Amino acid sequence: MDTGVWHWTPMPVGGDSRIICSFAENTSATDVDVRKFPAGEVLEVLMANGGLCMSRLFKIGATAAMGAPDGSPFPISVTDYTQTADWLKYNGFDTMEVHIRAPQMIDGPKLQEHCLRIGMEISSIGTGMAYGMEGLSLTSSDEQIRRRAVTRLKDQLDLGRILACPVIIGSMRGLIETGETFSLINKRMTDAMKELAEYAEKTDGELVIEAIDRFETNYLRTAQDVLELIEDVGSTRVKVHLDTFHMNLEEQDWRRAILSCKGRLGHVHVADNSRNYPGWGLIDFRQIMSLLLEIGYNRSLTLECFPVPDGETALRRGLKHLDAHGSHILQYVARQIGR
Repeated sequence: MDTGVWHWTPMPVGGDSRIICSFAENTSATDVDVRKFPAGEVLEVLMANGGLCMSRLFKIGATAAMGAPDGSPFPISVTDYTQTADWLKYNGFDTMEVHIRAPQMIDGPKLQEHCLRIGMEISSIGTGMAYGMEGLSLTSSDEQIRRRAVTRLKDQLDLGRILACPVIIGSMRGLIETGETFSLINKRMTDAMKELAEYAEKTDGELVIEAIDRFETNYLRTAQDVLELIEDVGSTRVKVHLDTFHMNLEEQDWRRAILSCKGRLGHVHVADNSRNYPGWGLIDFRQIMSLLLEIGYNRSLTLECFPVPDGETALRRGLKHLDAHGSHILQYVARQIGR
C-alpha cells in the first residue's frame, strides 16, 4: 500500500456489503477496534489508529487523450496508454478514461491485459475528437455523415466491450444549426440513439450522453435535457454523463440536477469552474460528492481539466483535493455511525 493513499477493496463486493478495510502489512491487532451496530444488524466498522479506515468514496481517474489538438481540456496527452496507466497507478489513481478519435488507434486487448495486471480500470471511452477533427455528428444535415458517426460509435462500443467500459457521446451529438429546429435535431438524435442502444444490447455495452454547456453546444445542455432524451430512447443501455464544469454554467441547482439522475448516472467528469483541476476555483466538491453518495453513484470521478500549470501537477493537486473532501465525508459518516 502506498502511504496516504485510499485503496479500494481487493475483491468485488456485491449487494449490501460490510465495510471492508485494508491495512498495511504487520498492522498490530491492538490497533484495530471492531464495533457492531445497530441492534439486529451486522455492520462492522474497523477503526485503525483512531481513524476510520475505508476505501475512497469513489474511484478517481483522469482523462488521457491521444492526438488531441493543443488547448484541449485534457490533462494528459498520450502516445502509449500502458505507460500512462502505469503513471496513474503509481500516483494513486484508480481509473483512466481513454479519449481517442477512432478505436483502431489502440490495441484494446493489450491495453486491457496490462490494466488488469496492474489493477487499473478503464472508466470510459471519450469520442469527441471524431466531431472536432472529422466533423462526425449524429444530427448532421448530411445523412452520410450521420451514418459514419453511428458506425464509428458502434466501433467504439466494440472497443468498450473489450475494455469493459461505457462509451461517451459528448460533442458527437452535434448542434442545432441555423435553419434547423430542435424537433428535427432531436428526432435525428433519438433515431441514432435507438440504433446504438440496440447495438449496445447485443454487445453488452453502455452509452453515456454528456450534458454540455451553451458555449460548446445549443443541444442537450442540462441533466434534464439528457434525461428527457433517454426517456424517448427507452433503453437502460443509455445513461447520463455529468461534468461539473458544464453543470456550473447550466444547472440552477446542484442538488436537484444530481438527485434527478439517481439510477441513471453512468459517468462523471470533474473540473473546477475555471476548467482547471478541482480545488483551483469555487466549486464545492464536498457537496457534490455527498450528493453522488446520496444517489448511490459508485463509478469513477474522472478529472477532465486543462493541464495547468502542467498535466501531472494538475492531476496530483486535483486528486489531493478530492481525497481531502472524501476523507471529511467519511469521518462525518463514522461519527454518525458511532453515536
